[in-house]
Amino acid sequence: MTEDRENLLARREIVAAYVKVLERPEELLRVCRDAPGDTAAAVSAVAEEFEVSDIAAQAILDLQVRRFTPESFVQIRAELADVERRLADASV
Repeated sequence: MTEDRENLLARREIVAAYVKVLERPEELLRVCRDAPGDTAAAVSAVAEEFEVSDIAAQAILDLQVRRFTPESFVQIRAELADVERRLADASV
């Protein structure tokens, strides 16, 4: 597998995780609020609740609140579509 394809797969994982939480922001806040302990506990709770990797969960927790605007959500969905297209093109 080429390094570029690996990077695209990693980016797809994170952007797809963004889409999941942007569709359910109240749930994300609840999970973070209810997570016992430190940041590691929040990462684990987010990973479990949204069925994403710890890396994707950390990326979710690193999101800035401004990413939850409708315009930003459209941009994130467009990025996911672009990554999916590039992966499909790389498979041909």
